[in-house]
Amino acid sequence: MPIPTAPSELDELQVGDKVLVKRVLDHPAWMKQVPCDPRNGSTTKYVRDPQLVEELGVSSVMDRRAVPAIAAAGNWPGREAHTLVRLPNGFWYDCATGLQDGSGSTRIERMH
Repeated sequence: MPIPTAPSELDELQVGDKVLVKRVLDHPAWMKQVPCDPRNGSTTKYVRDPQLVEELGVSSVMDRRAVPAIAAAGNWPGREAHTLVRLPNGFWYDCATGLQDGSGSTRIERMH
């Protein structure tokens, strides 16, 4: 059973709306590896890169897509309905979370 979430301000995004694109600084794509004590089970660990800027820039919504729910069948898991928006960079973003679909390395926020 899906956990109901409160509607986000991104749910109302339409084609042409402006959004702010930001890095998710805790995502491994933006972190750097540093040496660590091998007694912890690894010789490297991920830490935030203090030289990275979180904000990437302003963009506009190019497309909006409602993805329908699919019921689970046998061993195949189901899928909840969700809404995606596409930016000129070609990536799709989930309106419920603001995260880049499939990756989560960047996120969007609505411009006010």
